[in-house]
Amino acid sequence: MASMQNTAYMESSAPPCQVDELISAMRAVKRHPKGYRGIHLHFSLLEREHKQPFHRRSIATAFNKLIHSNSGQLFWTSHFDVVFMCKDCSVAALDTAILAARRAVEDSPLVKEYIAAGRDDDLCDWYDLKKDMTRFLKMIDGLKDVPENLPSPAPSLKSMISNLNEQLSEDKKIPAPKPAITTKPLYSPLDQKNTATPMGPTQLDQLERNLINMEIFQMMSNQTAYVIVGNSTPQPIFVEYFISVDKVKDQLLPDYDLYEDKWLFQRLTRTFDTKLLQMLPKKDLVTGQVISININVETVFTGEFDKFIANFKRNNSQPLILEMRLFDVISDIQKYYQVRDKLTELECRISLDAVDVESLAILDRELLAVDFLKINWKQHYKSLIGGPLEKKIMSAISAQGNMRIILCHCDTEEALEFGKSVGIHMYQGFLIDKKFGG
Repeated sequence: MASMQNTAYMESSAPPCQVDELISAMRAVKRHPKGYRGIHLHFSLLEREHKQPFHRRSIATAFNKLIHSNSGQLFWTSHFDVVFMCKDCSVAALDTAILAARRAVEDSPLVKEYIAAGRDDDLCDWYDLKKDMTRFLKMIDGLKDVPENLPSPAPSLKSMISNLNEQLSEDKKIPAPKPAITTKPLYSPLDQKNTATPMGPTQLDQLERNLINMEIFQMMSNQTAYVIVGNSTPQPIFVEYFISVDKVKDQLLPDYDLYEDKWLFQRLTRTFDTKLLQMLPKKDLVTGQVISININVETVFTGEFDKFIANFKRNNSQPLILEMRLFDVISDIQKYYQVRDKLTELECRISLDAVDVESLAILDRELLAVDFLKINWKQHYKSLIGGPLEKKIMSAISAQGNMRIILCHCDTEEALEFGKSVGIHMYQGFLIDKKFGG
């Protein structure tokens, strides 16, 4: 492929999104991928003030030398991510360019956070195109699908469930790629490989057998949710008890990625349910304290759950909150409705877990008969404040009920600031524990 001499790529005067041009360029590279490397810089995570034209020019300039000497090509997405390809370039030379590009935005609080945590390399995915072509093409395909704004409200929950179930059917045929959690890419610039092997059925079987036969008190964790309204004193409302997946992984299966296959992970969490239902009654719970537990829909129909809930009701006058993941609920909506009826008779509360802020406008909380919606905090939410979507978010939160929304995974002040700005009153996360947990 001829070296790119066009300065449009270097100074980013081209249209905002160059993904189509990237796809066109890949046609030639796919035929002869030997010697080509690719990188994906996750600069879409940057704050708006660090996505200005002069930042774009400085980042692109960092790759000028490789553009001229190594058939380099640089492409921008409309979200400020960067994809760069070059041929016969050493890892050291490419790493030098990446560091120069990162220096262009080194005053970004997010970049400083990553550097302080020793995770600055996590902002970049590496690819050896001869070996990783399939993975690289999937990444490019995903760049086309990332929405610029929040999705328009769906006509109904039924329509949303139908679309999602179609996707789930496809997932059964083809293992889905890892969700695009761009704050934790898995590739190292040293070896360009994901060192965590996806958990397969054999590892799942080994893990389940180990869990069944061991005490897991040390793997149980808890976290308190607080109501925080204005400047009033934060008030604890419930304590969530759960089995820490990270602790299980570190102790029993450290070299495997437990999340890669969503269906195997779902099966694994049912084993977690059983262990939690067995172990929680042995803990010294505070009398009269409202607690929540993570649980799968199917687990509610098991004998272990019946035994647990009977014991819980004998010793606690407060309702139990059951947290169910959105993915689990929509996987079999009819079974969920049956579970909901059973839990209503038992006077339990239901919290829908792992919800994105983008979903609030299309979820019908009353139709699902859930008491709470838990939003997972994500870094890009803060960029929605002050923009045209802020009112839509605030309207959705108000419609769902300000005291029905819980913002979880609040590990930074930015999460708390975002929640307060859009009218959320309930919070959960390590930062909340540190500030208010005593």
